[in-house]
Amino acid sequence: MFNPALQLVRDYPLAAITGVSAYPGLPVHVPLIAQTQGDPEQIISFIGHMAKRNVSPQALQQSQEVGILFCGPEGYITPNLMADRSWIPTWNYARLFVSGQMTFRPELTQSSLEILIQEMEHNQPSPWGMEEAGNRVEQLKEHIIGFSIEKLIFHPLFKLGQDERDNIFSDIIQNHDDNRLVSWMKKVRNISI
Repeated sequence: MFNPALQLVRDYPLAAITGVSAYPGLPVHVPLIAQTQGDPEQIISFIGHMAKRNVSPQALQQSQEVGILFCGPEGYITPNLMADRSWIPTWNYARLFVSGQMTFRPELTQSSLEILIQEMEHNQPSPWGMEEAGNRVEQLKEHIIGFSIEKLIFHPLFKLGQDERDNIFSDIIQNHDDNRLVSWMKKVRNISI
Protein backbone atom coordinates (compact mmCIF):
# COMPACT_ATOMS: atom_id res chain seq x y z
CA MET A 1 0.00 0.00 0.00
CA PHE A 2 1.32 3.44 -0.98
CA ASN A 3 2.09 5.62 2.05
CA PRO A 4 2.43 9.20 0.70
CA ALA A 5 4.00 10.56 3.91
CA LEU A 6 6.72 7.91 3.94
CA GLN A 7 7.36 8.27 0.22
CA LEU A 8 7.67 12.05 0.52
CA VAL A 9 10.26 11.68 3.30
CA ARG A 10 12.20 9.13 1.24
CA ASP A 11 12.07 11.20 -1.96
CA TYR A 12 12.71 14.57 -0.26
CA PRO A 13 14.56 13.89 3.03
CA LEU A 14 15.81 17.44 3.61
CA ALA A 15 13.70 18.81 6.46
CA ALA A 16 13.34 22.24 8.04
CA ILE A 17 13.21 21.77 11.82
CA THR A 18 11.92 24.51 14.11
CA GLY A 19 12.28 24.70 17.89
CA VAL A 20 15.97 23.81 18.43
CA SER A 21 17.97 26.37 16.48
CA ALA A 22 20.74 28.41 18.08
CA TYR A 23 19.38 31.24 15.92
CA PRO A 24 15.90 32.04 17.33
CA GLY A 25 13.12 31.90 14.78
CA LEU A 26 15.19 30.17 12.10
CA PRO A 27 14.82 26.51 11.16
CA VAL A 28 17.71 24.09 10.94
CA HIS A 29 17.85 22.20 7.64
CA VAL A 30 19.03 18.59 7.83
CA PRO A 31 18.16 15.35 6.06
CA LEU A 32 16.13 12.93 8.16
CA ILE A 33 15.78 9.19 7.78
CA ALA A 34 12.46 7.62 8.68
CA GLN A 35 12.51 4.63 10.98
CA THR A 36 9.57 2.36 10.16
CA GLN A 37 7.74 -0.68 11.38
CA GLY A 38 4.86 -2.86 10.28
CA ASP A 39 3.30 -3.75 6.98
CA PRO A 40 2.37 -1.38 5.51
CA GLU A 41 5.37 0.55 6.72
CA GLN A 42 4.55 3.32 9.17
CA ILE A 43 6.98 5.99 10.32
CA ILE A 44 7.65 5.63 14.05
CA SER A 45 10.62 8.02 14.41
CA PHE A 46 13.26 9.99 12.57
CA ILE A 47 17.01 9.81 13.02
CA GLY A 48 19.56 12.43 12.02
CA HIS A 49 22.49 14.54 13.07
CA MET A 50 23.40 18.22 12.95
CA ALA A 51 26.22 20.60 13.74
CA LYS A 52 26.35 21.35 17.47
CA ARG A 53 26.83 25.06 16.70
CA ASN A 54 23.33 25.14 15.13
CA VAL A 55 21.61 23.87 18.29
CA SER A 56 20.47 26.00 21.22
CA PRO A 57 22.16 25.05 24.52
CA GLN A 58 18.72 24.33 26.02
CA ALA A 59 17.88 21.81 23.28
CA LEU A 60 21.14 19.96 23.87
CA GLN A 61 20.23 19.56 27.55
CA GLN A 62 16.64 18.32 27.31
CA SER A 63 14.09 17.01 24.83
CA GLN A 64 12.30 19.66 22.82
CA GLU A 65 8.99 19.80 20.97
CA VAL A 66 9.85 20.47 17.31
CA GLY A 67 8.09 21.16 14.06
CA ILE A 68 9.37 19.48 10.92
CA LEU A 69 8.55 20.44 7.33
CA PHE A 70 9.30 18.24 4.34
CA CYS A 71 8.81 19.92 0.97
CA GLY A 72 8.06 17.76 -2.03
CA PRO A 73 7.32 18.72 -5.61
CA GLU A 74 5.37 21.87 -6.32
CA GLY A 75 4.45 23.99 -9.29
CA TYR A 76 2.13 26.45 -10.94
CA ILE A 77 -0.74 24.97 -12.93
CA THR A 78 -1.70 27.33 -15.74
CA PRO A 79 -4.93 27.29 -17.76
CA ASN A 80 -2.63 27.10 -20.80
CA LEU A 81 -2.42 23.37 -20.08
CA MET A 82 -6.18 22.90 -20.48
CA ALA A 83 -8.54 22.62 -23.38
CA ASP A 84 -11.06 24.37 -21.07
CA ARG A 85 -9.81 27.97 -20.77
CA SER A 86 -12.43 28.80 -18.13
CA TRP A 87 -10.43 26.77 -15.62
CA ILE A 88 -8.72 28.98 -13.00
CA PRO A 89 -4.95 28.66 -12.31
CA THR A 90 -3.68 27.11 -9.11
CA TRP A 91 -0.54 25.86 -7.39
CA ASN A 92 -0.05 22.15 -6.70
CA TYR A 93 2.25 20.91 -3.95
CA ALA A 94 3.20 18.07 -1.65
CA ARG A 95 4.15 19.01 1.91
CA LEU A 96 4.36 17.12 5.16
CA PHE A 97 4.38 18.85 8.52
CA VAL A 98 5.25 16.69 11.51
CA SER A 99 5.47 17.59 15.18
CA GLY A 100 7.44 15.47 17.59
CA GLN A 101 9.81 15.21 20.53
CA MET A 102 13.50 15.68 19.62
CA THR A 103 16.25 14.30 21.84
CA PHE A 104 19.95 14.80 21.17
CA ARG A 105 21.91 11.63 21.83
CA PRO A 106 25.68 11.54 21.39
CA GLU A 107 25.51 7.73 21.18
CA LEU A 108 23.47 8.08 17.96
CA THR A 109 26.07 10.20 16.15
CA GLN A 110 27.94 7.30 14.53
CA SER A 111 24.82 5.31 13.60
CA SER A 112 23.07 8.42 12.24
CA LEU A 113 26.01 8.98 9.88
CA GLU A 114 26.01 5.33 8.81
CA ILE A 115 22.24 5.24 8.23
CA LEU A 116 22.20 8.48 6.24
CA ILE A 117 25.14 7.47 4.05
CA GLN A 118 23.69 4.03 3.38
CA GLU A 119 20.29 5.50 2.49
CA MET A 120 21.72 8.18 0.19
CA GLU A 121 24.45 6.07 -1.43
CA HIS A 122 22.77 2.69 -1.98
CA ASN A 123 21.61 3.56 -5.52
CA GLN A 124 24.89 5.15 -6.59
CA PRO A 125 26.94 3.25 -9.20
CA SER A 126 29.90 3.18 -6.80
CA PRO A 127 28.52 3.75 -3.27
CA TRP A 128 30.76 5.83 -1.03
CA GLY A 129 31.66 4.58 2.44
CA MET A 130 32.86 6.50 5.50
CA GLU A 131 36.10 4.53 5.58
CA GLU A 132 37.13 6.39 2.42
CA ALA A 133 37.35 9.63 4.42
CA GLY A 134 39.91 8.22 6.82
CA ASN A 135 40.39 10.16 10.05
CA ARG A 136 38.31 13.11 8.77
CA VAL A 137 35.19 11.28 10.02
CA GLU A 138 36.47 11.34 13.61
CA GLN A 139 37.26 15.04 13.27
CA LEU A 140 33.76 15.71 11.91
CA LYS A 141 32.10 13.76 14.72
CA GLU A 142 33.55 16.21 17.27
CA HIS A 143 31.34 18.93 15.77
CA ILE A 144 28.07 17.07 15.23
CA ILE A 145 25.54 15.27 17.39
CA GLY A 146 23.00 12.58 16.61
CA PHE A 147 19.35 12.80 17.54
CA SER A 148 16.03 11.04 17.30
CA ILE A 149 12.55 12.49 16.94
CA GLU A 150 9.70 10.46 18.40
CA LYS A 151 6.05 10.84 19.44
CA LEU A 152 5.23 11.97 15.92
CA ILE A 153 2.01 13.65 14.81
CA PHE A 154 1.57 13.97 11.05
CA HIS A 155 -0.14 16.75 9.13
CA PRO A 156 0.07 15.92 5.40
CA LEU A 157 -0.69 18.68 2.90
CA PHE A 158 -1.10 17.17 -0.56
CA LYS A 159 -2.78 19.47 -3.08
CA LEU A 160 -2.10 17.56 -6.26
CA GLY A 161 -5.27 17.78 -8.30
CA GLN A 162 -7.08 14.98 -6.46
CA ASP A 163 -10.39 16.84 -6.76
CA GLU A 164 -10.04 17.89 -10.42
CA ARG A 165 -12.44 16.57 -13.02
CA ASP A 166 -10.98 13.70 -15.06
CA ASN A 167 -10.58 15.77 -18.23
CA ILE A 168 -8.79 18.61 -16.38
CA PHE A 169 -6.54 16.18 -14.51
CA SER A 170 -5.70 14.44 -17.78
CA ASP A 171 -4.81 17.77 -19.45
CA ILE A 172 -2.49 18.67 -16.58
CA ILE A 173 -0.79 15.26 -16.61
CA GLN A 174 -0.29 15.28 -20.36
CA ASN A 175 0.91 18.88 -20.70
CA HIS A 176 2.79 19.87 -17.54
CA ASP A 177 6.56 19.87 -18.00
CA ASP A 178 7.53 19.00 -14.39
CA ASN A 179 7.81 15.20 -14.41
CA ARG A 180 8.27 14.93 -10.64
CA LEU A 181 5.10 16.93 -9.96
CA VAL A 182 3.17 14.91 -12.54
CA SER A 183 4.41 11.64 -11.02
CA TRP A 184 3.20 12.68 -7.57
CA MET A 185 -0.16 13.81 -8.98
CA LYS A 186 -0.63 10.33 -10.43
CA LYS A 187 0.45 8.64 -7.17
CA VAL A 188 -2.10 10.41 -4.97
CA ARG A 189 -4.99 10.65 -7.46
CA ASN A 190 -7.02 7.78 -6.06
CA ILE A 191 -6.05 7.69 -2.39
CA SER A 192 -7.55 9.61 0.48
CA ILE A 193 -5.11 11.65 2.50
